[in-house]
Amino acid sequence: MARPSPFPPSTSTPGVGHVRLNLQSPSHPVFSTLSFSYPLKLVVSAPHTLAPSASTSTPRPSAVPLLFLLTYGGGLVSGDHVSLSLTLARTTRLVIATQGSTKIFRPSSPSHPSTLTRQDIHTEIGAHAALWYAPDPCQPFAESRYAQRQIFSLDVRGGASLGLIDWVSEGRGARGEKWAMAVWRGRNEVWDIEEATAPAVGGGEKRRRLVLRDNIVLEGPDIRSRVDELGVFGTVILVGPLLSSLACFFVDEFKALPRIGARDWSSREVQGSAAAAASVQVQETEAERREEWRKRRQEREKRDGVLWTAASVRGAVVVKFGAREVEGAKIWLGDMLREEGTVGSEFGPGGLICVK
Repeated sequence: MARPSPFPPSTSTPGVGHVRLNLQSPSHPVFSTLSFSYPLKLVVSAPHTLAPSASTSTPRPSAVPLLFLLTYGGGLVSGDHVSLSLTLARTTRLVIATQGSTKIFRPSSPSHPSTLTRQDIHTEIGAHAALWYAPDPCQPFAESRYAQRQIFSLDVRGGASLGLIDWVSEGRGARGEKWAMAVWRGRNEVWDIEEATAPAVGGGEKRRRLVLRDNIVLEGPDIRSRVDELGVFGTVILVGPLLSSLACFFVDEFKALPRIGARDWSSREVQGSAAAAASVQVQETEAERREEWRKRRQEREKRDGVLWTAASVRGAVVVKFGAREVEGAKIWLGDMLREEGTVGSEFGPGGLICVK
């Protein structure tokens, strides 16, 4: 006869995590809730200290915590379901990163080939709060089946901001796996939430407006032939005032890309006189430095097979990018983020871990 366990029965649900970040007076961020269960693991690293804001109209916290989103063994086993609920209270900021690519393992049993691995993240970002969510690329193994859904609700009118990097690689290229997964689905939704006037009976309500919905579906036979020799494909989503400079930077750099059939219609005389005038300047101007950086970056894009585009969508900016290899995508994205500077200055070095 089996002996009863001396421990009370567990009430936790596997793979479920809850995070709530509050601001303690006067401006110190504190995790009032931080819970998780296997296979999900959450690790808090040292926060990045921010300098006091020079403007009283744009409040900011004293520090930005760094939260690592991990899984035991570095990946998700077939059938795992991770569900994370995240709340950022007013004026808080948070960086979420990983310590490497999230591996999606293939079904271990031939008797369950259709078992789906899932990850759901539901995030609510309050007024003047900001989230920078920048994990490493997802790495699906051959025959793996995976679906993720990430829903972000922001108080956009209240000044909330969101930065998201979501990318997937071809798999284990060194073992000949190139887009050999059975299913990979990704959905990102951004909603604008607004506190409505409290009704006569009961509490207040929240009105929601869909800002954008982005879907990626890699499924069906011969996925490899449909990705045009890309080894990684990704999306960057930027919303809110804190990241507006970075959003405009991506759009402006995309506009500056060379176009087929483009031609400089200025005369050689005008070009020559402009070059002569520039040569007498002792110190290089910022515009000239940026142009030199742009040329070097575009040359690197050609070598690494980087393709990208940027567009404004209902107040947000969406960037789509791809490259032949993950390293090439990291170099390109890192160059863009470091050159513009918002992520490093407003979120700290933890926001750039995924591009190291």
